[in-house]
Amino acid sequence: MKYRKVYIRLIITYLAIFLLPLVINIVMLENLAVSTRENICASVHSNMAHTMDTLDNNFREINTITARLSGNSNIRYIATQMDEEDKKIEISKITYAQEYMAAMQIQTFVEEYYVLFREPDMVISPNRVYLYQDSWNSFFQYGDMPWEEWKELMKGHYTERFFPEEQTKQNGTVEERILFVQSLVTDTGVKGNLVFPIRCEAVKNLMRDAYISQDGWAYLLDEEEETIILSVPAADGSFAQVPASVLENGKEVQEIELDGKTVEVIRVNSEHLGMTYISVLPKEYITLQINRDQQKLFLLMLAVLFVGIGSILLVSWKRGKRIDGILQMLFNMGVEDKESLKGDEMEYISNSLKQLIDNNTDLQESIIRQKPVTRALLLERLLHGGEGVTMQSLEDYGICLRDKRVLVIAFLIGGGDSGDVELYAEETVVYKQVLHQALDSLLPGDNYMCDTDMDSSAVICTLEDSFRPSCPGFLNALEKMRETFWEEYGVKVRIAVSTVCRDMAEISKAYDQVYEMLTFGDSSGKAVVFYEDYQDSKEFYYFPVTLEERLVNAVRAGNAESMHAQLSEVYQVNVLSRNISPSMMHFLVNDLQCAVFKALHSLNDRVEIQEEEIYRQLEQLNRENDILLRFHHINSMFKYICDMVKAVNKESSSRQVEEIEQYIGNHYMDSDMGLTKISDDFGYASTYFSKLFKELFGENFATYLEKMRIEKVCALLKEGHTMEKIAEQTGYNSVYVMRTAFKRIKGMTPNEFRKLSQIPRRNEEE
Repeated sequence: MKYRKVYIRLIITYLAIFLLPLVINIVMLENLAVSTRENICASVHSNMAHTMDTLDNNFREINTITARLSGNSNIRYIATQMDEEDKKIEISKITYAQEYMAAMQIQTFVEEYYVLFREPDMVISPNRVYLYQDSWNSFFQYGDMPWEEWKELMKGHYTERFFPEEQTKQNGTVEERILFVQSLVTDTGVKGNLVFPIRCEAVKNLMRDAYISQDGWAYLLDEEEETIILSVPAADGSFAQVPASVLENGKEVQEIELDGKTVEVIRVNSEHLGMTYISVLPKEYITLQINRDQQKLFLLMLAVLFVGIGSILLVSWKRGKRIDGILQMLFNMGVEDKESLKGDEMEYISNSLKQLIDNNTDLQESIIRQKPVTRALLLERLLHGGEGVTMQSLEDYGICLRDKRVLVIAFLIGGGDSGDVELYAEETVVYKQVLHQALDSLLPGDNYMCDTDMDSSAVICTLEDSFRPSCPGFLNALEKMRETFWEEYGVKVRIAVSTVCRDMAEISKAYDQVYEMLTFGDSSGKAVVFYEDYQDSKEFYYFPVTLEERLVNAVRAGNAESMHAQLSEVYQVNVLSRNISPSMMHFLVNDLQCAVFKALHSLNDRVEIQEEEIYRQLEQLNRENDILLRFHHINSMFKYICDMVKAVNKESSSRQVEEIEQYIGNHYMDSDMGLTKISDDFGYASTYFSKLFKELFGENFATYLEKMRIEKVCALLKEGHTMEKIAEQTGYNSVYVMRTAFKRIKGMTPNEFRKLSQIPRRNEEE
């Protein structure tokens, strides 16, 4: 063969380049096990975090309903002034209360909630009224618990209390449910309880993913009560609870031994509810997934190897003479001819190598799978305040808002008076996509949709400089879109449009605007509402749920400055900007008064509030006719609670500093002294105690302990003790460890310090 040497050289060169990624993949087979485990755990953790966020949002809605029911005049009248005889006469009061409850139906996992009133001894739900006990028994039963025992249990005072899943009967339907109970708090104390039965299967469907649905299991744990609220067993029925001692270390993903098996424990903590979402995956299941992935990769490498070698031989055979010339340039020509190597052959080799590397990068595939979830979470956090969200992080996931005018548009599907149309989750998802596409055709910029509820979504729209949302053409286009949606699908849609945002920080406030309009509606009955028109109406007041939460949180933390900022915003918008009607001002003051009780209720007896002072201010508030003075009195009540919380926090911090300093002074010489030991002795989780210590002392625990030990070392050096005795008396395991720490803190060795202080050493025998 004339070009035999040429062919051999070409084949060897091609094989060397071609086999390089294959050799790398063979080495990566070992790393594949680690990456597969991490990907599986990350997928389960992401699903649990999504479940937590969904449930937290639903329970925020329930807390909002609880606060508004507590502030309703008819509800308060029934709870405080109606007795068993009155309930047979004042039917209108009961009817008005039921209508108010029906208007606040929950679009969550709750089928039908109810209120159990103690004084009149009756039950009201949005759809039913039960005046007598014999009718209650047919309405509701929790597990095997007799009704009288349940009624006695409902005499307690509960704050966000969960009752574990049981076979619960309600309206003749028996289903697994967990119960969420909130006490009905009035001016005169607790007068009943609100019970929200939650369908377990709906929550379990959220917790199940591709891994938990097979060999893994999951459950929802109430850490305060140390009770499993809800459990999702494995497909074969296996289930085991993770010991509390394992969860105390605060790790989100960890490998442990459970009932003789090695398992992966994935946990997510809900700061809002105090719940812990736990998933458990057996190690053998993960190993099986790893083996499958390794087999697929190995078969892929074999296929690529045979196809690649065959292609190289075929190309070499067909392009003999031309390849001979290229090889002559590669191996025989001088430096001056090397530019000719940049032909199509070298480009082909480069592109082939790049393609092989890209196709075998597991990390890139994992990032691509997680990108939609991360993008949705970024948009959701941006709508709810944007804490921790930067412009760069948004742009990394394709959300471009830099130097853009932004509009927030929200829509509610099947809300309001369209309750006769039954919608399923699959249909709602399709309807949302159709609405999003319709908005894309109306607005010239980029649009980013984020689901805020099962039946509602918010779209962040970027606008061109020439576009004006207030123009009649845009309103007409939205009206036409809504009418077309009704004609084609038979489902009603409500649309709310915010004011224009010129900065990323304004987006959360714009979302508050559209949320307020969708939640409370408009007296005009319009299906498309612009906030500029809405705020001109004096028949509605501005006090969104998010602002109320910020106000209550500020009071709970004793942050008077933040509390004043929230109240100033309420006063600025409602009184100075909108000048709402007196009737709306009355309702607004009632809501603020409910927020006072919500703040008190959230303290959980942590702060001793003088009830006489609260009742005195309440009486003064009720006697005051001037609405602005009522504002002033409410501000005084919030300030009083803030001052009490701040004083308790300050006293508690001082006492904790003294106790911790005394403890470390007594135990610094113990060799096992560390964060875990001191956390256990003070009764805290190590993660929480580490954060608390940093707040109290301004530095972390390890640094503080090491500084104290080194100061004791200095004192013992001045007394002339030997190095071994000093290390033993200051908690160090060896002289080497002590010397290293000493040099890090003091910048010199112990011997140098001793010489500098001119201290004579004692004999080793001493």
